[in-house]
Amino acid sequence: MSRTRFIILLACVIGLVSVGISLLGAEAVKQTGGENFCGSCHEMQPMVKTFQQDIHGGNNPHGFSAECVDCHLPHTSTFSYLVSKGVQGTNDVVKVMFTDTSKIDWISRRKQREEFVFDSGCLTCHNKLLDKTTADNPKSLEMHQHYKDMQQTTTPVNCVSCHVTVGHNGELRSELNQTQPEYKFSQDLIKNKK
Repeated sequence: MSRTRFIILLACVIGLVSVGISLLGAEAVKQTGGENFCGSCHEMQPMVKTFQQDIHGGNNPHGFSAECVDCHLPHTSTFSYLVSKGVQGTNDVVKVMFTDTSKIDWISRRKQREEFVFDSGCLTCHNKLLDKTTADNPKSLEMHQHYKDMQQTTTPVNCVSCHVTVGHNGELRSELNQTQPEYKFSQDLIKNKK
């Protein structure tokens, strides 16, 4: 085999392997972004249940359903998205495997929602929302203008600062309460009284 043919063959093999790795990587990223994957951990069941009941989880007339990563990963760039996905995914695996996840206070963690829901995800779908000049609801227009104004300050607000229950139909706290030991204890008392 001539040197030229060998180089061409090697380039083709490297190209095909690279494309294959890229396609497998893209499929892995896609498959690990929705409620089926995220809900495979027991502690995520309240989040998945309330997500599926929410408009963002497909409970809408259009059948549209967002993925968990549409809200819970940054969408500022592909690089930041992939790095965040890797870091958060690794953190989740380590926590599930090496800690007692039943001791996580999910109700208190909801107060930190600004750390776990990214405006860049919201604005990927709702990209025209901030450009509106007229609205059916003038209060909505006023509040979204306030959001835009606050982005220029040292204390910006996030979408979830106001839209507290977005993505989980407002029932997440109720579902999380059911996972708490005091809830289980009170339910046991009620059963024993019957």
